[in-house]
Amino acid sequence: MNYQNSQFEKNDSNGNGGSEKGYQYIFSSNATHGGSNGNAPRPPKKSGVSMMVLVLSMVLCVCLSFGAGFGGAMYVEMRRNQSAEKTDENRGTEAESSSDGQEQNLLVDSPEDLLDKSETNPSIYGSAGEDAFEVSGVVRKVQDAVVVIEATVTTTSMFGQSGTSTSSGSGVVISKDGYILTCHHVVENARSVKVSLYNGDVYDASLVGSDETSDLAVLKVDPGETELVYAEQGCSGDLVVGEKVVAIGNPLGTLGGTVTTGIISATERNISMSDGTEMTLIQTDAAINSGNSGGGLFNLDGQLIGVVNAKYSASGVEGLAFAIPIDSAYVVQLDLIEFGYVRGVIDHGLSVLEVGESELAYYHYYYGLSQTGVYIVSSEYTDELKNADLIVSVNGEEVKTENDLYNLIDGKAVGDRLTFVVSRKDNLTQAWQEITVELELQEYVPDRLKDSLK
Repeated sequence: MNYQNSQFEKNDSNGNGGSEKGYQYIFSSNATHGGSNGNAPRPPKKSGVSMMVLVLSMVLCVCLSFGAGFGGAMYVEMRRNQSAEKTDENRGTEAESSSDGQEQNLLVDSPEDLLDKSETNPSIYGSAGEDAFEVSGVVRKVQDAVVVIEATVTTTSMFGQSGTSTSSGSGVVISKDGYILTCHHVVENARSVKVSLYNGDVYDASLVGSDETSDLAVLKVDPGETELVYAEQGCSGDLVVGEKVVAIGNPLGTLGGTVTTGIISATERNISMSDGTEMTLIQTDAAINSGNSGGGLFNLDGQLIGVVNAKYSASGVEGLAFAIPIDSAYVVQLDLIEFGYVRGVIDHGLSVLEVGESELAYYHYYYGLSQTGVYIVSSEYTDELKNADLIVSVNGEEVKTENDLYNLIDGKAVGDRLTFVVSRKDNLTQAWQEITVELELQEYVPDRLKDSLK
């Protein structure tokens, strides 16, 4: 039984999926972790041609978006109450499990044994080799492995009021026992997730692990005795420009199983985000729309060579879509399935607030802030950094914006120490004084796994 459109209709009240612009592809600049050490699995940052001109002239859009507000009534109390919630959002909020301890049962010691990954075999014909399928053959082989993902998402208004919405994306089955690869932003902030197969079967899904930096997540469903159709993972390093590819996903959140075709426009496109971070992605001209995020980009051998995650959307722009290379995604999958998170990702434990000129009057009136800059909201790993501290410098470098802060942290490793100089108002004298604080960077571990790792 094929997908029925009515089965997957979604609530667009928050502008998800059905909007013209789709999801603004901007990694949250107040993320509580980022960067990596030399061994952390990250999509490689290449020095290839930048697309800064396009970044300046159009909006880089992801195929699905979820949002949550961050604001409230009183600076000190509200920010303290919401900082933990905001931290969860930025780290990748985990879908709720049906019973305690279920997350640990989803992890396996040897994920390589579960996943089907081909060896590299460079060829002038590209990753599919000379004896490639027709498109219809690819569809017959892998269409059953591409799923519709429906997430019930937690939202928070600017006044701190919580609510829920429903949105849709795509995913690819990567093992016969029900592991599913998708994008982090598809399941971010999700309270619950349902997965619908091409044959109409619907399963409740649990989150195995999610990684914001690589924009990847792994879900798990329990198919019982049924062995699911899954996708073999190819070698994106073997792709050649001009090679034909097939995209399968759930565009608009209502058209599950949709097949589009195109070519590889670039194998390593260095995409610059508005916050200065970069991803190296596969570029294709296959038709991609909101809801395709997490779906598969396949070569003509039916191998998964990319995870669709972004497109450019602007007047007069066509055929600019992007996918996460499967070679980068594979090493992330291994960590997510074995550990539930990506090892080696640093966590500074800070929640911060940037106050610019346009917001200063507001924050001065309500909260007494008198200067622009970056303020500490909360600090998980040291009590020496206080709420409402104004960051002056890090490691001797001046900090004026959040981007300044994260650029200084980027590239650091777990265990590195940062020297913060902050300006703090004395409660008695009301005078500002500068204080120096040492902060040691920790390894990011999802909150749900911290107790089990102690």
